[in-house]
Amino acid sequence: MSELGQWQTLFVEEVAGEGAYLRSTELGEVFLPASELPDDLQQGDSLGVFVYLDSMGHATATRKKPLAQVGDFAFLQVKQVNKTGAFLDWGLDKDLLVPFNEQKPRMREGNSYLVKLYLDNASKRICASSNLNKFVGHAKPRYQLNDAVDIMVAAKTDLGYKVIVDDSHWGLIFHNRVHRPLYVGQQLNAFVLQCREDDKLDIVLEKQGIAKLDPLKEQILQALKDGGGVLPLGDKSAPEAIKRQFGTSKANFKKAIGGLFKDQLIDIEATRITLKTRP
Repeated sequence: MSELGQWQTLFVEEVAGEGAYLRSTELGEVFLPASELPDDLQQGDSLGVFVYLDSMGHATATRKKPLAQVGDFAFLQVKQVNKTGAFLDWGLDKDLLVPFNEQKPRMREGNSYLVKLYLDNASKRICASSNLNKFVGHAKPRYQLNDAVDIMVAAKTDLGYKVIVDDSHWGLIFHNRVHRPLYVGQQLNAFVLQCREDDKLDIVLEKQGIAKLDPLKEQILQALKDGGGVLPLGDKSAPEAIKRQFGTSKANFKKAIGGLFKDQLIDIEATRITLKTRP
């Protein structure tokens, strides 16, 4: 199915001096300019293209891939602001419009904003909106502890990082659960900690409980093997050193080595652990 604002594969119906005419069942004839034609293009060939409407309202294709397409969230920079609205750089020659009534907050040239790309119903023009509450938080979340989700960082707040969960829900990662740099627009795999009464989600970057610690145990054992049975981190090591080595908190590290000690796999000292040799 071919749609405006989407990357898709279309077939060549005619090759002419001004360009090629591609066939779309839904959109009809789609024009691809001569400057973008590959060498030796033939009638019946297929091409991967992005389709939009030009200033005259004609379906037009480009072989350039935009930074985002309709339905996506993206962190994009404003190239200019005029009486029509703000225009974002999204990797194509034709800039992406954000109408004034879709700007929250009002956009400034040179700044970057997280936006949602959508197709305007009346004009069929591809536009963007920074009023994200129009698109997020309307469906009731149905998750359980440790369900895997895809997130995008939307903002840094006093409490933590506000994130968009599975393109549909608002979530929050509290500051004390973040052990690596995060930035707006960053896409990550994460896990659900809980669903709150207001239908917002508490999100974490590591699985909780035993499921969270098992991979860390394996990392510690592998580091011990690589280090000849000795790891210069222990019960009293600095949290920063633990984070550099394993990308996790000291609390998680202590739980993991405690479990390995209980399994009689390691010995623990203040600033190092050693692998037990089996008889």
